Amino acid sequence: MKTIKVGLIGTGYIGMVHLEMLRRLGGVEVAAVADTNADLAKVAAEKFGISRVYESADELIADPVIDVVHNCAPNNVHFDINAKAIRAGKEVLSEKPLALDSRESAELLALAEKHKTLTAINFCYRYYPVVQEAAARAQRGDLGDVRAFVGHFLQDWLFFETDYSWRLDPKVAGKANVVADLGSHWCDLVQFITGQKIVEVMAELHTCLPKRRKPKAGSLSFGAGEAGESEEVDIKLDDYASLFLKLENGARGNFTTCQAAAGRKVDIELQVFGSKESYAWSHVHPNALWIGHREKANEIFYESSLQQAEGTRKYAALPTGHPMGYHDAVFNLFRDYYEAVAAKRAGKPYRATFPDFRTGHEMMCVIDAAVESNKSGRWVKVGK
Repeated sequence: MKTIKVGLIGTGYIGMVHLEMLRRLGGVEVAAVADTNADLAKVAAEKFGISRVYESADELIADPVIDVVHNCAPNNVHFDINAKAIRAGKEVLSEKPLALDSRESAELLALAEKHKTLTAINFCYRYYPVVQEAAARAQRGDLGDVRAFVGHFLQDWLFFETDYSWRLDPKVAGKANVVADLGSHWCDLVQFITGQKIVEVMAELHTCLPKRRKPKAGSLSFGAGEAGESEEVDIKLDDYASLFLKLENGARGNFTTCQAAAGRKVDIELQVFGSKESYAWSHVHPNALWIGHREKANEIFYESSLQQAEGTRKYAALPTGHPMGYHDAVFNLFRDYYEAVAAKRAGKPYRATFPDFRTGHEMMCVIDAAVESNKSGRWVKVGK
């Protein structure tokens, strides 16, 4: 089988995560990187032994050697990069959110379907082994009917007024910050585990720090701006959000997210209450799934390649008792995607079970509904 050649666009934090995981895959080679920040691109290329370095996405997409494009650039260029890569005949794996709004994401979905592009989007948290196990148990009926769900996604990297990111700039991030950045991950977990779509939203978006110090030299995704000159800027986007959510079967849930929660680094929690049992998963203890019962003792299930459902065992790649982490979750998603890419190239049948551009579009519709609900103060139906 011919090696699959990958081109990666955007060599900031998440781009480097992609590069680390791509080199763990057999039959896959990162042939080129691109970034408008030439220094970042060169550092990435040197670290990973990548021969081609481009200063624009267009140059990389035009390279005939490239089979798959990884889009790790900021939100405001997601649409253009994804669309150009699809039209150029590349397969595409994109970071989330998929675009700036659901109008753009709908266009990308239609374009991908027209060109028969194999797409994926990096909703990686669903790829922890016990999250996969929870979804498998729910699918086979163990959970019963979903009745309710609650949870949060908390961070503190925007705690100080000197903390600044392009994610706070509407021109780059779009209409929302935290509800798009963190909320999309959490809402994807809800849909993945329950098998139910979010159909209606009531949301409040809030800015905890309405003024911040922005570095005059620019900032990266997770840069704290203590060093160098800065200027005070008004912040219009949310760093806190609370959502009431309704699933298609009528189940209700609520969700809180905040990036100014001191001490909370990547604190994700989701509890799902069914008519037969309940599930709870926390990213603080990502290798354990809590299973709640009424009539007998509760359980804690730890990831296990021996004890998980047959379809989820492969995600627990280490011997039972050896915990897997964030990088492994990203790798699990990439592995599923590239198995499908290899099968497509070989003309063999494959199952695209990973989150794709349809998933990304669904999350954009939820984000748009949350933004509209915050403006109107009312429940808003999620578009399709």
